[in-house]
Amino acid sequence: MKHLNSGDEITRPGTDPLATSPGEKRTAVVLFLATLASVYLVYGFQWFGRNPLTDGESAIASAKFAVALMTILLAHEMGHFIVARRHGFALSLPYFLPFPSAFGTFGAIIRLRSLPANRTALLEMGAAGPLAGFFVAVIVIALGLPGTVEHAVPEMVWTTSLADLAAPVAEPGALLLWINNVLSYIVPEVPPGGVQLMVMANPLVMDLLGTLVLGHVPGRYATLDPLATAGWVGCLLTAINLLPIGQLDGGHIFNALAPRFARIVSRVLLGVAFVAGLVWMGWAFWAVILLALGAWVSLPVPNQPPVTRRARWIAVSAGVAFVLSFMPSPLVMESFSLRDLHLVDEAGEPLEPILIEQINALVDERLAEDAEQR
Repeated sequence: MKHLNSGDEITRPGTDPLATSPGEKRTAVVLFLATLASVYLVYGFQWFGRNPLTDGESAIASAKFAVALMTILLAHEMGHFIVARRHGFALSLPYFLPFPSAFGTFGAIIRLRSLPANRTALLEMGAAGPLAGFFVAVIVIALGLPGTVEHAVPEMVWTTSLADLAAPVAEPGALLLWINNVLSYIVPEVPPGGVQLMVMANPLVMDLLGTLVLGHVPGRYATLDPLATAGWVGCLLTAINLLPIGQLDGGHIFNALAPRFARIVSRVLLGVAFVAGLVWMGWAFWAVILLALGAWVSLPVPNQPPVTRRARWIAVSAGVAFVLSFMPSPLVMESFSLRDLHLVDEAGEPLEPILIEQINALVDERLAEDAEQR
């Protein structure tokens, strides 16, 4: 996803600059398998809410998500790799990065060992990855959309016991109070007796495919099949990578089209990403990553010859993919009253009416106690 120039890696005389060493292949394979396992476990435990190592339903859902997402990411990275090799780039295999949260991965990094010979090579190498990944993501979304389960109100898995709900709440410490005050400027305030849930926005391509496959746009509170969820993640990563910043794929494309303005545009958009963190914290997070890695600086590229007509059409295609996949605020935190939620147990079955009545009664008691203390 990010292409870091590695100027300190010099090819020894008499060796093939495009050759890949056995050690590099082993490292790439091990990291790929580790990332596949990470994605599988993270989806099962954090997204599906059950142990994918012991629960059959969680195992199937996690496998679908992990295979689909890693296929999208592999298509993305191999798109870069294959096109770069055809243009004579010396570069490493993609190194996938496992991560024990979020989606289970930080994506992948390819180390460039030679600079682009011309602007067309840089543009086509940069665009090949997101276009290949987006193509697979569209297929995965289309395959997964029939499994969409619509909800008029958000669904929440209830795992708290009545005893825990009735237990007194400890007074927050100074640090927790400070954190809550900071977050109050970013996330909505939770109403008394309410909870916060994360809601996923729809990229434009999912709305279009939903209309074709389902006959309607997937609802705001719909539960997506693991395949469609993986496609959603693929769209998010496509949009992030196509931002015209530094050594992101979009940065390579813009740098090839307008090298004179690439540096200033990269700086401006890096600042915009920090400010956009007020809308979605992920933008500021990626801005910090790019700044820390130095990947906000564009690669040097010759001014001549100009990009070919084919490369310009490829750039247009990348722009279309960006529009179809971009979400200003991909994940939104919304506050809900417990009474407004569809409560289910860990098996996905609705709670018994008597249990819901007991929950509501305990919540009312806590609200009354809080009101008296105020």
